[in-house]
Amino acid sequence: MTSYYHSYRHLAFEPALPAPAPADIAAIEAELGAALPAALLDFLQAANGAVIEYSCNVALPGGGSEQLSFASWFAAGDPDTATPGDETLLGELRLARQDLEFPALMLPLARDGGDSMLYLDLSAEGDGRVLAWVRELPAWTGRRAQGLHQLAPSLDTYLNQLYIDRASVLDDLAHSVRQPWHLEATAQWLDIGLPRWRSDPEIVSLFKRRQQQLCAGVQDQSYPAIRERPI
Repeated sequence: MTSYYHSYRHLAFEPALPAPAPADIAAIEAELGAALPAALLDFLQAANGAVIEYSCNVALPGGGSEQLSFASWFAAGDPDTATPGDETLLGELRLARQDLEFPALMLPLARDGGDSMLYLDLSAEGDGRVLAWVRELPAWTGRRAQGLHQLAPSLDTYLNQLYIDRASVLDDLAHSVRQPWHLEATAQWLDIGLPRWRSDPEIVSLFKRRQQQLCAGVQDQSYPAIRERPI
């Protein structure tokens, strides 16, 4: 069976960039003025510059929460080629610091599909907490969260909180999966990030239906037959 995803903890992602060299980390720490925490260093070894399509919940001031996804993680790249806004940790830090009011020990980590950003706060007050700056959008978009929000007290906690949204799984199976290989890749993604998906009747029913539609006549046993896989 083809391997479509790498994993870190319960997070599935397509192959990322090579792990950063010590000099790459040293350049980020020198620019930031602080050592990177062990949790981030460990993450970068496995998922440097990865796209991780998982969700998190942003608590709203009036109660309840809103689901967001900061999927595009910045890479620790070659410091000699880093430029402001290039989606590397060093480049995004340099871009952020063009705003003179940007906090000194705040490191940009990832972004959503727009201008909302995920940060690691390494100040004495922040003590490694993870923050999100959520861009204000028009009311018709349905988004209520905006401004600065604390998502977790540490990067470890934040990563453990990330989840695959069930409604998105159903929508992807119904509308986005159009090739047998994509169905196989979806099964691998779910096995890593939502390991009990085979006990969800609605997901299983839709998966089997798409399997019949896409894999009719295909005898290759590499395609993910649910009946043969443990829960």
